Amino acid sequence: MNSRAKIFLIFILSFTQIILGQSDSLKNTENILDSILNDATIEAENSQLYDLIEQYIENPIELNNSSKSEIMKLPFLDIESANRIIEYRKKFGRIFSYSELELGSNISEHTIKILEAFTYLTEAKQKESTSSFSNYNFKLRSRISNNIQKLEGYKSGYYKGSPVKLYNRIKLDANSKVQAGVVIEKDAGEKSYFDFYSFYFQVKTIINGLQILGGYYTIEFGQGLAMWSPYSFAKSSDATNSIIKRARGISPYASAGEFLFLKGGAINYSNNYFELTSFYSIENDDYFNSSKNTFGFTASVSPTENIKISALYFQRNGGIIYKQFSEPYDSIEKHLSFTYELAYNNIFITGEFSIYNNSVASINTLQLSLLRNFLIVASIRNYPNNYKSYYAQGFGETKRTNNEFGIYLGFKWRTNFGIFNFYLDQFKFPNSTSSIALPSSGNELSISYEVSPIPKTNLYFRYFTENKEVLKLIVTDSKITNRKTDKLRAELIYKVTKSLKLKSRIELLYLDEIKSNEKGLLIFQDVKYSLAKTLSVYGRIIFFQTDSFASRIYEFENDIIGVMKNQPLWGTGVKWYLLLRYTPLKNLYVSAKYSELYKPNETFLGSGNNLINGNLNNQISLQIDYSF
Repeated sequence: MNSRAKIFLIFILSFTQIILGQSDSLKNTENILDSILNDATIEAENSQLYDLIEQYIENPIELNNSSKSEIMKLPFLDIESANRIIEYRKKFGRIFSYSELELGSNISEHTIKILEAFTYLTEAKQKESTSSFSNYNFKLRSRISNNIQKLEGYKSGYYKGSPVKLYNRIKLDANSKVQAGVVIEKDAGEKSYFDFYSFYFQVKTIINGLQILGGYYTIEFGQGLAMWSPYSFAKSSDATNSIIKRARGISPYASAGEFLFLKGGAINYSNNYFELTSFYSIENDDYFNSSKNTFGFTASVSPTENIKISALYFQRNGGIIYKQFSEPYDSIEKHLSFTYELAYNNIFITGEFSIYNNSVASINTLQLSLLRNFLIVASIRNYPNNYKSYYAQGFGETKRTNNEFGIYLGFKWRTNFGIFNFYLDQFKFPNSTSSIALPSSGNELSISYEVSPIPKTNLYFRYFTENKEVLKLIVTDSKITNRKTDKLRAELIYKVTKSLKLKSRIELLYLDEIKSNEKGLLIFQDVKYSLAKTLSVYGRIIFFQTDSFASRIYEFENDIIGVMKNQPLWGTGVKWYLLLRYTPLKNLYVSAKYSELYKPNETFLGSGNNLINGNLNNQISLQIDYSF
């Protein structure tokens, strides 16, 4: 980035901080995000799912006019809930409020929260202010965080920059037809304040059905075998929904992750029966050599409201290949992929077949609603060893989308005395992997139960077990052995008053390997208290004890808006944090967090350049969200 561009961006950031205006508070947003993400993630240490959820919130669909397939594209919406929404619309003509939909269709409270976040009702939109500025929205997010303890890398001079991590994001939305955004981030240890930046400009529906997107963007297609964004849900206790991907086509990229995005331009045209997308991406900033770039197109047809068939072709330069006794040459990756969706009555079927060279990767999934409150999902996936795609994020035990065969079976049963979730995933790796030089296999089983025995109280239990072949050093020889991991979680949520909410959890882990058994224990207590309409306080204290890193336990934390941490804890220690969220003005939202990790039995934390001398690691973060 040249100096003029840097000066311009700094000017924009400074200018927006002194503009006054009006916008909606983020309070409802953060409550919904906490609820969704806590269920959606299991063991992801770093994730951009927060950005994905915010994109859904900022681009809602109109619930009264959406087809069944469009409703099914929303995260965690299943065929049963979609059918109930459609039936309610047919019976009463339209949906006037979400509360009446919950009462009239017996849709769960969790699903209603998702609908409130990701959809809107036309009547509600018509009640908004008719001011000439009401359709324009400008958002600024500015964040600073810092580890208080000094890492070894700063003492030795390995890290040249400051330990402060900075994040700035600007978003502009004009009547949902023109959208633009800029993200600038500096990681801890980096010298440049423009360590990473991204930007986008999007024009929608100015010409009916036409969408143009330039800058940094992503493409989500099918079930993610050939092309997907960095945003990807993992297996979760929701046994019937996390396995199915909801492709959004082309979308702006407004995250700080430095991988799996495209930069260039894309154009999309769609109507009720046909959709076509063409895209071009510049790789490695090589503007003059087209062979270094990625380009392709997608086409979809919808002969009926319930059927959609799509195709994707793209070509990418995979880099220069060097082989002995031959000239170096460019590796050109060509992918051709087909996907289908069928939503009919109580059945939803989707799948993808992706071709690379002479290999075909595939996944096919069936979701079936039985007896109105009983939902079944079955899926089979086959990813050959010689299949690869740089942009792939297919569902599986790993995210590599190759060298894996798996069968997944799950069900959800809603009863008057609670909700049961169950899944069994069996998988095998037919060829060697990065950790094992021979074929291996494994399986996972998850059983969860959620119930509200009395008003304002929610109980949650989950048992998870995994059996997996791993490579283990026994004396002086490395041997393939079976590793079994058992986890048991119990959680209680109690809304004491409208302002006070308590959450307690205990989690046990047992790791069984040949000649090695380990245990883990985690207990935490959460407190959320709303001191006033404009101020909320979150607090958590965590006690944990595990035998080693192998028996680590993850815990999802509340954090400042836009940050998601699902951190592994191991050894013996205590962690606590305090989070404040304050809204002094309707258009201004301030959040701050202080966290502290203490391990009494350790003399240092971390390793290498990230080593901390001592047994205390604490961090402070501050963020301002401002919009008008």
